[in-house]
Amino acid sequence: MAGPGPILREIHRLRRNIKDLDSAAENGPRQLKAQQNKIAKDEDNVHHAQDKLKQIKVKIHDKEVSIKATQMEIAKYEKQLGDISTKKEYDALRHEIANARESIKKIEDDILELMLESDEKAKLVPEAEKAVKKAKDDLTQFERDLQERLQRYAEEKAKAQAELKQVEATLPEEIKALYERLLAGKGEDSIAGVEGQTCTACYTDVTAQMSNELLRGAVVMCKSCGRMLYAAQG
Repeated sequence: MAGPGPILREIHRLRRNIKDLDSAAENGPRQLKAQQNKIAKDEDNVHHAQDKLKQIKVKIHDKEVSIKATQMEIAKYEKQLGDISTKKEYDALRHEIANARESIKKIEDDILELMLESDEKAKLVPEAEKAVKKAKDDLTQFERDLQERLQRYAEEKAKAQAELKQVEATLPEEIKALYERLLAGKGEDSIAGVEGQTCTACYTDVTAQMSNELLRGAVVMCKSCGRMLYAAQG
């Protein structure tokens, strides 16, 4: 096909390729941040599990102290039993002793539940620590791969830019000024292909006359989006 169409098609391909490489390079730091955030979250899980274990141990200790205090109280009551002279006082003190022993039984049940909970929480700590280690290993590998990818993107971009410069130099003089003006305003979006009879940028149909002009090699502008058009095929 005569005219600037093949040149515009190649320019558009190269500019889109450069844009895609830029996007891929910009996405790398975002992915790195996501990896770092995952490590921070996993470390928080470790600290939460450890803190929960400490809280349970404190509760168990407090209840054990309470049991000892109640046992001392029972021993005091039992010692007092020998000094009581009336049945009423004796029965009242025995009632206090029974209540204290019931209280100890309840606290012992609470301690048992806390110990079972402690065992379950203790299992979470090594699991959480394992997740942190894996996340850190993944980050190390990701950073190594990222540096390789960024270097490759930079090399591919430099190559594409050099090719683009060569291709742009072959544009006919009569359309260079228009191309440069559109490029300044729209960048890589200054050009669009036509597939069938549709602009691939704004999906507006071109007229039969515009299609014929493209085939003749004339410069055709999309009447809807203002881009410089080329035949996507041919």
